[in-house]
Order: sequence, then C-alpha cells, then structure tokens
Amino acid sequence: MWRFRYQTQYEDRYGYNNGPRASPVIDTKGRRVYTVGAEGQIHALELESGRTIWQLNLRQEYGVGQDFFGTSSTPLISNGLLIVNVGASDGPTVVGLDLETGAEVWRAGAEWGASYASPMPAVFHGQERVVIFAGGESSPPSGGVLSVDPRNGQVDFSFEWRSRTYESVNASCPVVFDNKIFVSASYRAGGVLLSVEQDFSHRVIWTAPDFALHFNTAIYRDGYLYGFDGRNMGDSSLACVDAETGEVVWREVPQWTESFVFDGRERQQVMGTARGSLLAVDGQFLCVGELGHLLWLDLSPDGFREISRTWLFGSREFWAVPVLSRGLLYVTQNTNDLLTGDRPRLLCYDLRA
Repeated sequence: MWRFRYQTQYEDRYGYNNGPRASPVIDTKGRRVYTVGAEGQIHALELESGRTIWQLNLRQEYGVGQDFFGTSSTPLISNGLLIVNVGASDGPTVVGLDLETGAEVWRAGAEWGASYASPMPAVFHGQERVVIFAGGESSPPSGGVLSVDPRNGQVDFSFEWRSRTYESVNASCPVVFDNKIFVSASYRAGGVLLSVEQDFSHRVIWTAPDFALHFNTAIYRDGYLYGFDGRNMGDSSLACVDAETGEVVWREVPQWTESFVFDGRERQQVMGTARGSLLAVDGQFLCVGELGHLLWLDLSPDGFREISRTWLFGSREFWAVPVLSRGLLYVTQNTNDLLTGDRPRLLCYDLRA
C-alpha cells in the first residue's frame, strides 16, 4: 500500500542484524502508526498514506547513546501520549510525548538507562499506571522497576533490579497481575515479585534466582508463571513457577531429533526450543524456538505436553514473539534460512483450521 524509508548509520556492535528492534504501534483510532528505529529515530506516520506527521531523534533530543544493541524498547500509547523508555544518561528514564505533535508532556526518572523491555499498562487498586523495567548498558550496572502515573509522569516508586554484570540488560517485559509486578533478568539476577500496596508503595513478596528470563516475557495463568529460564542456548529450560511462593514446580528442556537436508545430504540432529518465547492462545500456548520452530503446547502445574510441532525455517535469532490476529500468525524471519537460502522476510500462516 505504501512504503516509508529513511537513512540510518546504525551498525550492531556484536554482528547481529541492524534492526529496527521495536514494533510499530498503532493508535486506538487507527489513524497513525508510530515507529522507533535502532538509532532512536521516532516517526509518527499517517496510517492510510505513510505520510510523516512528526519525527523525533532521541539521540539529538536527549543525548541517548547506542547502548549494547541500539534503541529497542517498543513504546506504549496511554492517555493520549506515546510513552517511551528513553533512558538518557542523566535522565529522563521515561517520557510522555504528545501523540499529535511529539512534544514532551512529562518526564520521569533520572537514575536508569533504557532497557529492551517495553512499558506495560497496569491498573493498581483501580488506578491506571505504566510499569517500566529500565536498565541497559551502564557502569556501574543499574536498572529496575518504575511505577508511573501515565497522566502526569509522577513516579509512585522505583525498585532496583538488574544483574551486577556489566554485559547484561533488562529485556523481559514486566508481567502485571493482581496488584503485583513480576520482572526477571538473566546473568545471575533472576526473578522478583513485587506487591503494589494501597498507598502505592511496594513490597517484595519473593525472589527466584533460578527463574532468570533473558529476553522472553513470562506468562501468568491461574496462579502460575511460565517462561524460559537461561542465558544461553545450551542452558535454557522451560519452567513453571508458583506465583504465590516463587518455587519452581517443574522444569523441562524441549528437545527432539530433526531430519533435514543440508548441503545435498540428509542429516539428523538433536534440536530444541533453546531460549524460546510463549504466546497464550485459546487456553493453550504457542511456543517459538530461536531456530525457527513453532510448537503448540499444553502447559499446566501438572506438567508439559507437546501437542504438535513444525519447523518454519532454518534461521537463527528467532527471538521476537509472533503476532496472532484473527487466526493469522505473522512471523519475522530475521536471518537467512540455512537450509534454503531464503533471505529475511515476513511470513503469514493460517491457523484458522
């Protein structure tokens, strides 16, 4: 229908693809779409035509550096504002931008840099809030949770939670349920559950050092949290955690033997989900593995059951959760397919049957 492009000089420091990392966000009226590039360039576009309405460069406006992997946090639309995890070195940590003009309406926080997690909407004790899990590249390492009033940027509380390792980030999005906030980080940090009290102070309910989510976001269902613990492909596992106690109920490493043709020869290899991600669908779960697999899973406190599995493509860096809309699954292949040579692309699969 239309295409919008702009110049960028971004190059990933570690050789991964050059972005962008953040997902586009469409306003509730369906009139505009907001995009954030890896260099921190925000564009507000007319959804019907792709025309630029306004733009803002976070590097120029707030002095935001590249960080380990560039600007990656997807913004949130709330109360007529675009809420952005900016993470400027001397503040602000988060800003609320006017949807119509891009002008700053409020700023909040000054202690933490930008993370890779997205601001999450919340309702605590009947009042709207936004939860930000901040903290990217910093020395000494710092980051944590902010509870912010989306109307005016007032901070209810801040809670420090981040690995003490320099080469680490906060990337898993906050999970909000029952006036509580769960966040988790890898690199020996683990998970923590906070209670938001009536006066909007906070209290630590439990910590779970053995439930350390690298970049996937946990899913809460019926008193339990499900997610992939582990920093690396080889040490990751799918775990179920009791949300009342923080205890691991069970832990599984989904693996199977895959047959495929590579370099003209038929091969077999043990594969798995590695650092996968979950999407709650129709009472069950869709799971993507970081090597291009898609699985239907039945997860409960009683255990793990694979319903079906397919290999969408032989591609690495399958880290972004797919989008499911009206029975259609939209998947991004981020790197070349090692088996077919297909280049990065967007794919759509029909799940309506």
